[in-house]
Amino acid sequence: MKRILIPATFLAVILLFGCKKYKVEYDQPSQIEFKPITATLAKGTVAAPGTVTILIQLVGPHRDSNLDVEYTIDPASTALEGTHYTITGTAGKVTIPANSSSAQIILTAIPANLATSKRLILTLKDGALPVSPNYKTSTITLQ
Repeated sequence: MKRILIPATFLAVILLFGCKKYKVEYDQPSQIEFKPITATLAKGTVAAPGTVTILIQLVGPHRDSNLDVEYTIDPASTALEGTHYTITGTAGKVTIPANSSSAQIILTAIPANLATSKRLILTLKDGALPVSPNYKTSTITLQ
C-alpha cells in the first residue's frame, strides 16, 4: 500500500503546485486585418445566389467607441460591383462596433453574370489604426 500511496501523493503535489497559470494578453499596438485573406464565392443559382463573409478584425483590446474602417477595391480586380457581386452595406467602409472585435463585409454573387471566374481584391486603408502588413488584402475568387 505504501508503494502506491507515496508516489501518488508526490504526483498529486506536483500536479497541484507545479503548474503555473498564465494569462495571455496581446501586448503589441492595436491594428486591423482581414480574415480570411483568400476566399471563394460560389455563384450559386439565381434563386439562391452564393454569399461569402469577410471579416475585418481588431487585433488588440476592444475600444469604447465605434471604429470606422475603410477599404478599397484594387484596380487589378476583374469582378465588378453590381455586375458580378453586391456588397451589403456601404462599399468601402465598415464599422467595428464599440466593445467588439470585428465587422463583416458580406458579398453576394450575381450568378447570371458569372460565366467565367472573376477575382476581387480588397485592400484595407490605414486610418485610426494601422493595418497589419501581412493581412492587408483579401482576395476573393468568384466562380
